[in-house]
Amino acid sequence: MARILRCSLNPRHRWSNGDPIKASDYVASFRRLIDPGLASPHGDALFSVKNAKAIWNRNKSVSELGVRAPDPRTLIIELEQEDPEFEYRLIHPALAPLPPGGYVSPERATELVASGPYRIADWKKQSRVRLEPNPNFPSPVRKRPPVEALMVDSDSTALSLYEAGKLSFLRRLVARETPRFQGSRELHRIPMARFDYVGFGPELLAREPLRQLLVKSVDFARFLDLFETLTPPGCPSIPASYMDKPVCLRFEPDTKLKPPSPLPKLDFLFSAMGGEDIARAAEWFQGQWKKHAGIRVELKSLEQGVYLNRLRSNPPAIFRKGVSLDRPTCLAALEIFRAGHPENYIRLNSPAFEAKLDSLARATRPAEKRRKCRQAVEELLRANRLIPLGEMYFTILAKPRFSGWDLNELNQLDLSELHDSQD
Repeated sequence: MARILRCSLNPRHRWSNGDPIKASDYVASFRRLIDPGLASPHGDALFSVKNAKAIWNRNKSVSELGVRAPDPRTLIIELEQEDPEFEYRLIHPALAPLPPGGYVSPERATELVASGPYRIADWKKQSRVRLEPNPNFPSPVRKRPPVEALMVDSDSTALSLYEAGKLSFLRRLVARETPRFQGSRELHRIPMARFDYVGFGPELLAREPLRQLLVKSVDFARFLDLFETLTPPGCPSIPASYMDKPVCLRFEPDTKLKPPSPLPKLDFLFSAMGGEDIARAAEWFQGQWKKHAGIRVELKSLEQGVYLNRLRSNPPAIFRKGVSLDRPTCLAALEIFRAGHPENYIRLNSPAFEAKLDSLARATRPAEKRRKCRQAVEELLRANRLIPLGEMYFTILAKPRFSGWDLNELNQLDLSELHDSQD
């Protein structure tokens, strides 16, 4: 049976040029996203919509997608299959309405028509983006301040700029600096909804005893000596509230598993974009494996683009991956480990895990979702293909002068009610 979702648009919402946002703008956006010729990495967000998969596989035209606009304020979405999480998917930035005239090149960024609280005033590539308030955006705030975002590669440089008064908002405070700001009004800790993990690549696929040794020889509790996290590695990164009870790997110092002979030397790759904390965490794992298992691991930090290409083409023996969720659910965190998923870098192919995921996807009651989430996590950990990195915070600094901003668990920053107390 088809499922119909009828959405009524807020008539107060307008584009930054003053034109009303219409349902047809959403239809155009959805069709663009599912167009196989554009190969969007987020096309799967629409796979439960009628004809979406057939369009993606080039068996139907984009005009046959199950979305329509019978009038300017009504958007109708027809689902091909039951999807209890589809309304969550609508928060994804890729499903925002398509601007009139489409998107523009970076050189013409200031011409982009925006639907949010801000529009681009100036863009200097790899340096800064200046934003000005969208005068047509409905907001209870009388006057929103302009915003300038700086592109800063180094965490220490960014902190220096913040302390010098050049920044009002620091998006990432490294762990070793956090104690200096304890008790400060400027320090904010926001629990993340992510699934970060240390994964084992195809090189270790046939080496089950070695993977078990890598998992069991890590004293997870000692991680908290260096980093302040909600839970230590070995526990999933998703919020504990997603499950009915905790599920964590355990340190087993008395394991009867022995390191292979000759001792392997394994590469551990991670992205340089993660900053200082990611590098320090990798060094910690390196020390744990050497101390408790006698296994040598060589750390290699790669530029983000190079790193992702390596994961897609030939994942290393060990790698660190952070997974941002597109919706605040357990299924969003675990579905990347389905067989054939483009981000399944551990190459997991487990019918038992797939069955747990299918059962989770059908769950509708909150208690049932939590129980089935925990069961799916247990099945994932049973494969010894990864080490989850625990539930973490976004640790940020923000000057009290500015209020009204909101950073949610998906790392989405809402500036619609941003206010400068000095205005």
